[in-house]
Amino acid sequence: MPIDLSLTQNCWADLEKHIGESGFNRDLVKKCYDFAEKAHLSQKRDSGEPYITHPAWIAKVAMQLHIGEEAVLAALLHDCVEDTNIKINQIAEEFGDEVALLVSGLTEVAKKTKGLEINQLNIELFRKFLFSSVDDVRVLILRLIDKLHNGLTIKYISPERQLRYGKNILRVYGPVAEYVGLHFFKKMVEDIAFQIVYPKEAEELRKMFEDNRKNEIKALALVDKELVELLKINNINGAVVEGRIKSLYSTFLKIQKKGKDRIKDRVALRILTENVADCYTILGLLHAKYKYLEDEFVDYIANPKPNGYRSIQTTVVWKEKLTVEIQIKTKEMHEFNEFGPASHIAYKLGTETNGGSRGMEWVKDLVKWQKNDKDIINYRLHVLTDYVYVFTPKGDTIQLDAKSTGLDFAYRIHTEVGDHCNGIKINGKMAKLDTQLKTGDVVEVLMNKKLNVNKNWLEVAKNQWVKGHIRKMAKIDEKEEI
Repeated sequence: MPIDLSLTQNCWADLEKHIGESGFNRDLVKKCYDFAEKAHLSQKRDSGEPYITHPAWIAKVAMQLHIGEEAVLAALLHDCVEDTNIKINQIAEEFGDEVALLVSGLTEVAKKTKGLEINQLNIELFRKFLFSSVDDVRVLILRLIDKLHNGLTIKYISPERQLRYGKNILRVYGPVAEYVGLHFFKKMVEDIAFQIVYPKEAEELRKMFEDNRKNEIKALALVDKELVELLKINNINGAVVEGRIKSLYSTFLKIQKKGKDRIKDRVALRILTENVADCYTILGLLHAKYKYLEDEFVDYIANPKPNGYRSIQTTVVWKEKLTVEIQIKTKEMHEFNEFGPASHIAYKLGTETNGGSRGMEWVKDLVKWQKNDKDIINYRLHVLTDYVYVFTPKGDTIQLDAKSTGLDFAYRIHTEVGDHCNGIKINGKMAKLDTQLKTGDVVEVLMNKKLNVNKNWLEVAKNQWVKGHIRKMAKIDEKEEI
């Protein structure tokens, strides 16, 4: 499924040509486009272009991902509430509650993440916060498309903002794209970010492979031809062979993991088949014809990744010790791998993965939104509901049990902070110690020099460890009623 990512100022014409393929209501999309264009009429992008070029481009890409008409309308409207005088109830009245909910979700994510400096030590918690902040996977998908458009137009913003963008992509949004299965977007945004955050390393890699570029392209064509002939001789029909030269960032990561000596070539091919049986037949043919590197072989069809990714990956030694990475998967798997559950084909899969990797077990819940028994598209995302994710004034992400209070937060920071807590501010406003926290809250602890632990705090705290500590400090017997 090739995606049209072209940038143009002729926004409506560019968007309209995809409407027929999607089967959407042209008049409704045009009404929404006109609404958004009027709302942003006085605004310009950093490039000097009309602001509508941004939401229109996101809507165009969303339309091609087949994630529903409501998502396309929300893409057009996603900045209206935050950047114009438009209210969410106006959007609901004009375009329905579902569109309004999506716009509201995008507005909330933008608001909660604006200006936050993501600490290297709590990146994984921040990713969890991002997921727990939404209950509709389309919000994440539209957010990722938004980030891609910002990346494609990155040259118009200051170096400081570019660096902030690059760090956030590599730390948060690249992995988020992988978690939801949008590998197509992950590769693009990470390559843009890599050249911003690591310009020296990117230039070194570019020079390292510059001399080999012509040889790589030549080898790619020859290997491609050889594999096509192999499939034809063995009567494997309908399979497609596609070649590519690996990206700079993926090469950089592999060097960090395995060293430069292991990165001699970047030639890679994928073979897309009609069925799973052909995948394993082709694997057998390849391993019979070529020597392969055992430690580079992985079967993600038998053991899918937590995000649903499936493919067989093997690296064979071709002529003159040239190593070629080959991915073997069905066309349906490829559609899913590149565009995730957002793809129209992915809805048919209904597959719940059983794989896992250390520290990412929670990601398995993300693919559950795609499951449906009667071909009903369900975008709801229920994940990490046992926790809330809040921020310190410095922007550090803190994970707490659901229903945790301000007092629980104070003790989560440090025992001494909890013991000397004299008050709580939530989002800049004074709040009671027993106020339950919500994901996205910024919480500040007000300190008292004197120890301030008493029986009443047992009623305030929700965390069992905190309760035990309070009993100990206030010398309250476990059996004593309060």
